[in-house]
Amino acid sequence: MSTKKVVIISDATGQSGLHILRAALVQFEHAHTKIMLFHDIDSKAGLKKVLDQARADKALIAFTFVKKEMRDYTTSFCVKNKIFHLDILGPLIKNLASFLRLEPLETPSLLRKVDERYFKRIDAIEYTLGHDDGRDAKSLVDADIVIVGLSRTSKTPTSFFLAQEGYKVANVPIVPGIPLPEELFEIDQRKIVCLVIDPEVLQKIRKARQEKSSLTPSYSEFKEVFAECEYVWDLRKKHRIWKAVDTTNKSIEETAWEIIHHVFGDQHEEYN
Repeated sequence: MSTKKVVIISDATGQSGLHILRAALVQFEHAHTKIMLFHDIDSKAGLKKVLDQARADKALIAFTFVKKEMRDYTTSFCVKNKIFHLDILGPLIKNLASFLRLEPLETPSLLRKVDERYFKRIDAIEYTLGHDDGRDAKSLVDADIVIVGLSRTSKTPTSFFLAQEGYKVANVPIVPGIPLPEELFEIDQRKIVCLVIDPEVLQKIRKARQEKSSLTPSYSEFKEVFAECEYVWDLRKKHRIWKAVDTTNKSIEETAWEIIHHVFGDQHEEYN
């Protein structure tokens, strides 16, 4: 059996058309096909050039244009030249428009932007997982936000909430008597946020934690907790550029959005 050519034309990446065609072609066990993808075709002149070549190759033409005029032009060309063709997105967009009673935007690459946001979130989550509780301090420079604070001040849950919003977050524990990593002081200090909390509230949180673990009694003793909070206060006085966020009686979401505001102001990007 001779090899038959299939041409996919798109005003974006063309990946949706490619996936659909591959899913269909696997149903033809002995088919010999060669798929050629032409992406980011956004002008009729560029489209005409691809169509002429496809006609010469006697190829099947599949297309995923979001703009109606490009779909209509391709369909007209194929009908006129008696070419097998497949409008992958057109019927779907038309039916959705009728069902939703809305007009489509006809803006190419919107899905690419959604995908970019998705992969940015994945990268952020992976980074944050690898930089929880002071791990891998050597790459703190790659973080969008660095959170420091005492034990049980919500560093980890806040970090992962921020990661799901697309921010690479590292959190570093403050432990009196244990020096903070040198790398912390080598990065842009404006992206460091210190979580603080009322000592009495912190003591209650630690007591609850202590009941479920084998931590030492001093972990939740008020005298010890108060001394640790004083240590953080002194540390903040030495590093006044660090932003401070009080987590006392705040939800993780409230803490996270306050951190974003402190570090990025009103210039941060929102993810839907």
